[in-house]
Amino acid sequence: MEDAREAAVAKLAELLKHPDDLNTKVGPLARKLAKEKASIDAQLNTGVQTQLDNVQEGLETLSSSRENSNKIKDNMQLIDRLCYDAQSMIKDFPRIKKISRIHQNFVATQQKVQSLRELYQRLSDLEQMFAPMQEDIFLYDTPLLHVHYHLFKLEEFRDQTMHQARDSPHDVIITLKTYFRRLDVLSDDFTQYLWEITRNLLPLVEHDCGPTIVKLAKIIELEEKADEKALAARQAQTSHQDLHGQKGWRLAEGNPRTIKSYRVEFFEQLHQSLRERFDEVLAPYKDAGDWMGALDATDFIFNDLELVFDQIVPKFPKKYKIFPYFVLEYHRHTYDFLNHVVNQDLDAGTILRLLRFVRDYYSTMSTRLGVTEELLEPQLLDGQEQSLVDEYLQLVRNRLVEWTSNLMSTESRDFVQRSAPPEMTSDGQYGMTGAVDMFQIINQQIDVAADANQGKLLYLVVNECHKVMKDSQSFWKRLLASETRKQLEEPDQAPEGFVEYVMAMSNDQIKCADFAEEILHRIMPLVEGKYKSQVQDKLTTAVDGYMQIAASGREALLEVTFNDIKPVFNELFTPRWYEQPLIPSVIETLKDYCQDFAAHLNEFLFGKLINDTLDRFIMLYLEAMRHKGAKFHMDVCLDKIQKDVRLSFNFFAKYKTMDELEERFDVIDKVHALLESNRRMIFVDYYSLRQAYPDVPLAFVEDILSKRDDLDKAALKDIIEGIKAKAREYEPDANTPPTIFSRIKW
Repeated sequence: MEDAREAAVAKLAELLKHPDDLNTKVGPLARKLAKEKASIDAQLNTGVQTQLDNVQEGLETLSSSRENSNKIKDNMQLIDRLCYDAQSMIKDFPRIKKISRIHQNFVATQQKVQSLRELYQRLSDLEQMFAPMQEDIFLYDTPLLHVHYHLFKLEEFRDQTMHQARDSPHDVIITLKTYFRRLDVLSDDFTQYLWEITRNLLPLVEHDCGPTIVKLAKIIELEEKADEKALAARQAQTSHQDLHGQKGWRLAEGNPRTIKSYRVEFFEQLHQSLRERFDEVLAPYKDAGDWMGALDATDFIFNDLELVFDQIVPKFPKKYKIFPYFVLEYHRHTYDFLNHVVNQDLDAGTILRLLRFVRDYYSTMSTRLGVTEELLEPQLLDGQEQSLVDEYLQLVRNRLVEWTSNLMSTESRDFVQRSAPPEMTSDGQYGMTGAVDMFQIINQQIDVAADANQGKLLYLVVNECHKVMKDSQSFWKRLLASETRKQLEEPDQAPEGFVEYVMAMSNDQIKCADFAEEILHRIMPLVEGKYKSQVQDKLTTAVDGYMQIAASGREALLEVTFNDIKPVFNELFTPRWYEQPLIPSVIETLKDYCQDFAAHLNEFLFGKLINDTLDRFIMLYLEAMRHKGAKFHMDVCLDKIQKDVRLSFNFFAKYKTMDELEERFDVIDKVHALLESNRRMIFVDYYSLRQAYPDVPLAFVEDILSKRDDLDKAALKDIIEGIKAKAREYEPDANTPPTIFSRIKW
């Protein structure tokens, strides 16, 4: 009631959403609902009346049947009394009846004796016909039905004889059993022959012995009908026990036939043969523990079922439901086999193959045989696919962690100790084997998951591989930072070869990025739609991570390079700079490093490193102008600056185009112009510098102007105040990108 009330309230709330609806909608809604209720009531009344009429008709039929049954019973009793009373109307009826009975018994005895005399000859004939069939079940045209017909008649004769002799002395029964022993043996052999045929239905079809199967089905049907007849007689015997004492009621004596239940035994033999079929195919793999091979060998299931559908089903009556029986038997044996496999200690590949097998199994059953998953009970693996997926992922995770940990341990030891130079490829680039080895492992796991044809599993494996990639990146980031710090702070204690190993590590990171990108392009078509964005994000993040580590390696090379020449920059524009050229030594050092970089570093990284080197050189040169000991002797410093620029320009021209170099050195040219500017033009040159580099600090301009020896304090003060005024008037565009001045740490 509560649920109905809540539903009604919810419906009213939906219909009457506004206060005005109470005035405008209530009346029409009431009329509409009244009509619907009347219609439903009419339908219910009609339905109830129909049901009552059907029940009444059924009760009347039952009553009529009971009356007819009672009438039949009364009529049968009347007939029995009339028969009994009529005996007194015939003179000497008891004597006539007795003589007739004696004659019948004599004829029956004569036939029985004749049949006993002919028994062994008939058995010999049947044995002669049966012997070749028994030796080879694949004979094409056999007299199977003929043998069965005569054997059936002999069995009937035996059963009737033994039934008639049931009250005879024991020695008579023993004699009869001995006499029929040969028939019993032949009957047993024939039955076993039928079950041998049953156990070899598929081989019989393969040997074109289809008629034998048809004859088998016919024999089972005949035996089933005989069983039904015997069971009906026994049922009559049970139902009419009150007539046992009356003479002449033969139906109440039952049927002497032994119930064979051939149809039940047929399916039992079939069940056993199919179990043996599975054992025969899969036992070698079970003994060897080759579960992958066992799963690959299960193709016989679908081949057998196709053969059953095409060749065996048409040879049996529809009521046998041969195909559904075969399908369920094969499915249950498959279910038992998979449960056995699941209980073993499986490796990751076998688990994945098992999951793929279940998916392919249901798909093949549907596409090749038209059997849907809903019809196949019980469910394979009992729905434990997720636990298997979790187990597989744990194995993948453990394997990836174990292998990559070993790789990282070896490579980190080589990177830290640097007892031998890194490996070199055919094109002269330094490298380490870790990248190739790690991605061989990753590719193997991803390929295996992709072959499983399960979108979610592929995504989960990619996720595990992504974790390994990120762990590897974090490891190299920490190790590189640690070794770089040692190299810069304690160069004398650090092993040699740091630059070479950083180049090797950086090259490897570029390879890793390429490998990860190749995986991304390769597997995206295989990933299910709902996982595509996640897989793309993870692999793209991994690629970016490798590029960042490569950039960190590039930065380390830059730090080491300029760590050697940074003291020289500290002496620029000092008395020592005026005494002798300092930049040539810087250029020579850069030349040595860059030659090694060009020969052994990835081309993409080298291009980036040259850009970084050029920027760092210009930044340090500009920073040197603000050093405490710097002084601009205007009579010589401008020429010396031009010589420094010319020498540096020529060096970098080996690696950069003229247009790029002119753009990069433009900042020094404009600072040079500001230095050589006279008092009247200095504002113009400052404006030119500020327009090209809006982020140039005013303090930088003040410093370099204050270090000019041709400006006294008063003149310098006027110039600075004028520059500040100009700076306040100039409003740079907010969208202007930062220049090199923003990268200098003042």
